[in-house]
Amino acid sequence: MKTLLTVFFALSLSSAVFAQDMAGATVSATRPVDVNVSFTPATFESKPWTKEFRYVVVVNKATTGKDAQTIQVYEYGQLIRKEKVSTGRDEFEKAGQNHAKKDSWTVTPTGYYTPDFLSKDHKSSAYGGKFSWLIGGTKMPYAIFFNGGIALHEAPKGTEGKLGKKASGGCVRLPSSLAGDLFTRIQETRGSRNPRFNVDGSAKLDADGQQLYTKATFSALIVVQNIVTE
Repeated sequence: MKTLLTVFFALSLSSAVFAQDMAGATVSATRPVDVNVSFTPATFESKPWTKEFRYVVVVNKATTGKDAQTIQVYEYGQLIRKEKVSTGRDEFEKAGQNHAKKDSWTVTPTGYYTPDFLSKDHKSSAYGGKFSWLIGGTKMPYAIFFNGGIALHEAPKGTEGKLGKKASGGCVRLPSSLAGDLFTRIQETRGSRNPRFNVDGSAKLDADGQQLYTKATFSALIVVQNIVTE
């Protein structure tokens, strides 16, 4: 009886986690909307409020151009890292494809975001074999969630060779040499007072045209764009 209760509890917990955490996929009948945004070093001057973030992380999900499938990390306005990444496959996939548990869109939506929460040893039940719940779900180390279930995280073991190409279920896969370092850097900014903004990259202002601020978040701006650069 004790064994049966343990298995039942594990199954129930797994189902609850899955319902809350798609972690990289968007379960919807319609494709997630991409916003026409861009970020270049000149943006620090055209949008001065962006300079108030300690880190600005720019992901380019384009498939052509010199910055295709890359991440650029700025600290205090200076570029400190540029690496290859893998963004979403950008397709609608039925349950069972690529080990997905449900029908979903594998899209990494463009826009301006900031981290919602961090999970160093995150595991997702959105993808994996039918017994993946036994180990807590598919591993997503150093997950930095910034858009619902979409996160920056270390590329799963065996997928590192796909960096530089669209390959994920919607998350942004990072090389191991960057994932832990970026996680730690952003985690250390917890509790910062930051400018508020809209997903299209416009600043949120009060009735007098003054910049609005958050009370306590991470001092990191994450921009996902789809720009072909020569």
